[in-house]
Amino acid sequence: MSQRPEGALASDPAAQGVALMAEHITPIWGRQLEAIQATLQNGSVELLSNFASIFELQDQLHIQFAHLPPDTAHTEALQQIDVDLQIQCERALHGLQFADRLSQMVEILHKNLSRFSAELPNMANAGEAEMQAWSAAFEASFTTEEQHLFHHGKSPPPRQDNVEFF
Repeated sequence: MSQRPEGALASDPAAQGVALMAEHITPIWGRQLEAIQATLQNGSVELLSNFASIFELQDQLHIQFAHLPPDTAHTEALQQIDVDLQIQCERALHGLQFADRLSQMVEILHKNLSRFSAELPNMANAGEAEMQAWSAAFEASFTTEEQHLFHHGKSPPPRQDNVEFF
């Protein structure tokens, strides 16, 4: 970033007002991003804990099925419910990957916002080169394809049912 000359903001009241507001507001946005991330993480931990309990119950159910005599009237139907429950739980766990992805995205935005707030006083003479450098550095921190696409004003392709681990 270009270094501002001494007194550059003082000589331009409009620039001074914008800088003061941005220096005040960006930390508030950052704290709100932290609150969003904490809520997301707490909710994810709670959901994962609940799924762990469901899987434990499913394991107990599976053990009980193993002890049933083969001629039990409803054994086949109960075993199908067991299989269906396992499939649905696995799909739900895979769906929870959104929480991980969203948490990473919020953290990246929070860091960029903090950097912006810290460097704002030196931006009085920023131009196209600084904007492009800032944008490139921000994009380099992205962890998902969606972030890159949205950064360039493009929509992501339709969602697929496959699992993506990152």
